[in-house]
Order: sequence, then C-alpha cells, then structure tokens
Amino acid sequence: MAKAIEAEFDPSAQVAFVPVEEGTYPAHITELTTKEVNTRAGQAIIVNMSYTLADEAAEVEQPLYEMDGYKHRLDVNGRKIPILKDGEQEYILGTHLPKKKFYDNGFFVFTTTESANKNSRYFKLLESLGIELEENDRGIKKLVLVEDEDVIGLPVYVKLETHSYVTRDTKDLPPHEQETRTVLKAKEVTLWEGGEKISLEELEDDVPF
Repeated sequence: MAKAIEAEFDPSAQVAFVPVEEGTYPAHITELTTKEVNTRAGQAIIVNMSYTLADEAAEVEQPLYEMDGYKHRLDVNGRKIPILKDGEQEYILGTHLPKKKFYDNGFFVFTTTESANKNSRYFKLLESLGIELEENDRGIKKLVLVEDEDVIGLPVYVKLETHSYVTRDTKDLPPHEQETRTVLKAKEVTLWEGGEKISLEELEDDVPF
C-alpha cells in the first residue's frame, strides 16, 4: 500500500511551457572545443563553443505564440500563430531564459593556403570578439586559434536561429522516411560591450549539483 507523505500537486497552478524564441540574447561563452578534420577543401580545425544565457536575458521581451504542449501551433502556411491582445502581438519577459545553454554549428579554420579564402567566418568571429591579429605588409591577417583563456567567461550577444537536422537513427533511410527535428543554434556571436566577464570559479559555482 502506498505510503502517505507531506506532498501535494495543484494542476491549476501549472505554468504553460514557454520556449526560447529566435532572437539575440546576452550570454557568456562557457565551453570551447577544437577538433582537427579533413575536408574536401583541405585540412581544417573546427572551433565549437557553448553559450549560457546571462541573468540579463530575463529583461529581454519575447513574442508569445500559441502552443500545443511543447510545440508551436502552426497555421495553414506553416507559420507560428501569434498570441494577440487587442490585435497586437503579446510579449513576455524572459525570466525563463537565464542559465539556458546553446551551441553553435562550429567555425571552420582552414589551415592550407589554398583554402585561406574560406576563413572569412572565423575571421569575423575573432574580429567580433575583439581578438587582435597581426597583419603583414600585404594586408594579410595572421589568424590565431582561440584557447580557453581567450574566450571562456567572455560576455557576448548570441543570435539564436532555428537549425533543422535529420535524426541519427533515420539519416540512412530514404528521404520520405527520415525524421527531421529542429534546435536553436548560435548563428552569430558578437562582443557584449558593457557586459562583465565571469571567471571560471563563477562558472563552476553555477553548476547545479
């Protein structure tokens, strides 16, 4: 027989799920990994970072859309249905945003001269993060590979966009049988002017265990 305990549940007190919407949010870089790979364009290094939304993200307003559980309701054109009040889009403060973590799709650094022209996205990242680069007399920038001390804890703005992918279990199936899912990824990263850099100790204090 089940044992009685001092615990209750009030279904009427449940709060509707509010997802994180696409947009630009204040965050801190909290992880960095690098990996060497061979590509059709030559040898490269993939730089991946993760970003944890800052406490200040709670002050960001997000548009509200109709939800079906954990998914957006869509109209006949496949677009999210906005929640309106007096004909105007409703918004909510992002109190659910701080401490949420997101990842980027990686920044490729091509290490061969023939593929140097493919490094524009990584160069833009370095430039956006305020990392200074040497320049030779021909105006060519000498790229550097970022390390933990360069970026961990750095205050940034991340632009989150929806990224679609085919699940690992179905990627080898015919296209009509594949299962597609979506996830928010950090598409653009820029330095958060006025934001405070946080230390590794502060990052470790935020770990919830």
